Amino acid sequence: MNLPNERVREEFSKSLNDKTGFITVAVLTDRQIGREYKFTQNEVEIITSTREATISINAFGKNSLALIGKLNTLFYSSFFIQSLKGKNLSLVSVSPIRNLTLGIGGASEERANLDVVMSYNNRVEVSQNEIRKTDDIFIRKNR
Repeated sequence: MNLPNERVREEFSKSLNDKTGFITVAVLTDRQIGREYKFTQNEVEIITSTREATISINAFGKNSLALIGKLNTLFYSSFFIQSLKGKNLSLVSVSPIRNLTLGIGGASEERANLDVVMSYNNRVEVSQNEIRKTDDIFIRKNR
């Protein structure tokens, strides 16, 4: 997704410009759903962890609900799916769109939100060198 940089900012960014709409993206949870251990012939341990991350996408400003709706549709485009595959990610689910518009004083602030669950794998290789030689070991018994 090629969104303009000035329209996307970190969830906890301190710079705000209320005159233009913007999107924030934040990782809400990241949990392990499975793991696997392998030991290879060349003394390497491979640990693979399958994980799921829940990502919250919030839109603020004029037409935020329409913007999130369009974004929701783009999640199922072949371009987006191929982009995820290129980054070793997969789309697990997309939440319903939530209209979070607030009435503030005599006006309202348009807000919309959806959550996306993505799956990915972490793989770590650790060398497990064999002990080839030991010195003599003496065992002393206390009598």
